[in-house]
Amino acid sequence: MEQRQFMPQLVEQLPTDVFIHYFHIAAGTETLAHHHRWGQVHLIKHGVLEMEVEGQKMVSPAGYAIWTPANVVHRAYNRKDIEYCAININQHLVAQLPRQACMIALSPLVQAIIDDLVHREVAAVDNYQDQCLTDVLIARLASAKRMDNFLPTTSDTLLSPILASLEADPADTRSLGEWAKHVYSTERTLTRRFQRELKMSFNEWRQRLKVVHALHLLKLQYSINDVAFSLGYSQASSFIKMFRRQTGMTPEVYRSKLLTLTQQDER
Repeated sequence: MEQRQFMPQLVEQLPTDVFIHYFHIAAGTETLAHHHRWGQVHLIKHGVLEMEVEGQKMVSPAGYAIWTPANVVHRAYNRKDIEYCAININQHLVAQLPRQACMIALSPLVQAIIDDLVHREVAAVDNYQDQCLTDVLIARLASAKRMDNFLPTTSDTLLSPILASLEADPADTRSLGEWAKHVYSTERTLTRRFQRELKMSFNEWRQRLKVVHALHLLKLQYSINDVAFSLGYSQASSFIKMFRRQTGMTPEVYRSKLLTLTQQDER
């Protein structure tokens, strides 16, 4: 894969209080570390967005956004092609938005507003109609559910080899007890470490990892059965249940939405 580097154009101020950038970023592209004088909402249409924000890796599937406040250094590396959108928001409009970088869940209303802006390829928000839309968008983002990271990481000496192994092979079905033996620890110790370091259980982290891989495989048009088996499930029904719990929709509904977006792009 050809490796590329990309540095966004850095300017002193936005042309309008809300300005939207759109980029097709090819696979294997490193977006170099940078920051802005305004806040940014980072989005993708489908797949998974991976960013490093002030040294912390953040993984965001479609349906979530990554928020970076002004002057927060961030960089990215995308393994696959992505359709990327950045909503840039001037400082005087972000008082109610988080002071720290985080992930924000996109409600149906927020997603609908974003889809409308993207479909019309709005860049400078400079008319009354679009200003009203972005006012609602910012207010809804301010009150939306937040999380530090969808798939957090850690440098903990016991957990990091487990996470690395699962990332390399998400079909690995070893239990936490089996992993405890592998890293010369106990299941109880690992349970505490997962809660302390990642703020979630081992099973929750592993399911989120499987969702991240599933989104990529569904984009590649793998069948539901093939996706399930490649992630270590013996039955597709178990995979479908997990996917729905994590994303709020079945894999088939996600695939249908993905197809609709692709068809819109081709028009």
